[in-house]
Amino acid sequence: MTSRERVLAALEHQEPDKVPIDCGGIHTSLHDHAHRNLKKFLGLDGPEAAVQEICQQIVYPDKRILDLFEVDVLGVYPKPQSNWKLEIDPVKDEWIDEWGTVWVRPKDGYFYDIHKHAMTNFNVDDLKEYKFPDPGNRGRIAGLREEIMKLRECTDKAIIFFNAAWGLWESLWLLRGFEQAYIDIASNRMFVELFFKKMLWWSKAFWEIVLSEVGDLVDVVQIGDDLGTQRGPAFNPELYRSLLKPFHKDLVDFIKTKTKAKVYFHSCGSVYWAIQDFIDCGIDILNPVQVGAYNMDSQLLKKEYGEHICFWGGGCDNHVLLQGKTKDVEREVKRRIADFKPGGGFIFAPIHNVQANTPPENIHTMYSTAVKYRNY
Repeated sequence: MTSRERVLAALEHQEPDKVPIDCGGIHTSLHDHAHRNLKKFLGLDGPEAAVQEICQQIVYPDKRILDLFEVDVLGVYPKPQSNWKLEIDPVKDEWIDEWGTVWVRPKDGYFYDIHKHAMTNFNVDDLKEYKFPDPGNRGRIAGLREEIMKLRECTDKAIIFFNAAWGLWESLWLLRGFEQAYIDIASNRMFVELFFKKMLWWSKAFWEIVLSEVGDLVDVVQIGDDLGTQRGPAFNPELYRSLLKPFHKDLVDFIKTKTKAKVYFHSCGSVYWAIQDFIDCGIDILNPVQVGAYNMDSQLLKKEYGEHICFWGGGCDNHVLLQGKTKDVEREVKRRIADFKPGGGFIFAPIHNVQANTPPENIHTMYSTAVKYRNY
């Protein structure tokens, strides 16, 4: 099978010739520091990799690494709106995103953290008047069709296309602050509902312009919302079902009128409680499948939901990857592949981006083990 055929078969819950492998998507890539160390470990020279997502400092992996790990997927991002440009203050190491949020990287830090939330002191009237970034700006798709067509012509990889904004709940706390977002949910329901309505409008307008341009060329589209913590739901499950789930379903339904691509939903943490809700919403794929979180055992997930949703990730717990020996990593990968592999519906990847100080020998062991045990 070609890589694309392999991925599409797995996403149809069929057993392809091999388990598809992903390394390089927004939730499956490597921190720049980890990538540099891996290149050194493998004896690879050449220029440093381009950063694909600035906040987390993750990169587009070197093609030689993708080839070594037999990767089947390539990720593509939209462009920003044409009247916004990334400008990093070289002294403060600080920048402002399209939404007005200020990000700063601490000295010797690995990531950019939020320094100032754009809507901290907003009331409902302020929210009504706030001008969101233009989701339909043509700059977001400038050259996009040509870029993806070239990938389709020059490679056999499956193409996943990423959202230009965070999820609805994620956007609320990114723009309001984490504590304030919880206060809003508890005591400012009017604000939250209006915010979600405006974000749903924004997301639909974004996907309208993108999928009108490349909906026939992409295989998977990504949306998401982090709904889990390490130990359980981020908030009351019934609150999710009454407040946020209808917006998720509306968005998925809209996307599916514009493309035949599968819908990939990213939600970190313990989300066993929400998987049936995701299925109800029409979501095809769950990522990152945080198998080390509460109630997220790979065998349990596959048994209960493997016929109804695909698992993209979960191939190696990042705690094992970061802290274990190579033998621990090998054991972990073999276990997760054995659990998720039967019947298709599984794309191998770690449970999230490979962190900055992950030992390169463990990264190599993770993917080389996946390659060794991927055959059906």
